[in-house]
This record gives sequence, C-alpha cells and structure tokens, in this order.
Amino acid sequence: MPRLIKERIKKLREEIAEISKENLLRGQAKKNTPAASEQQRRVQRLQEILDELLSLTDWKKP
Repeated sequence: MPRLIKERIKKLREEIAEISKENLLRGQAKKNTPAASEQQRRVQRLQEILDELLSLTDWKKP
C-alpha cells in the first residue's frame, strides 16, 4: 500500500477514535445530551470517513 494512503488511513482512524471518545463522553453526561445537530454532524462525518476509506481501498479490487 502506498505510503500516502497508509498515512491518510492512520489520520482517519485517529479521527474516528476522537469521534468515538466524544460520543462516549456525551453519552455519560446524560444531563447534557448533545443537540441533535451535533450528533448528526458526527454521524455524517463518520459516513464521509467510511466513503473515503472505501475509495482508498477500491484499487485493491480485482
């Protein structure tokens, strides 16, 4: 796998970890539940990351 792709995947994994951490923190603070727009923003970003990861791995398909 080319180095640039590996680096991009690493950064995307880090971003996923940050989003997951934020979701856990928000879930634990039930009084301060995230606004629907914040939750939707995180879900949308996770979908964008998934789409990008799929496009990065398309070159592997026979």
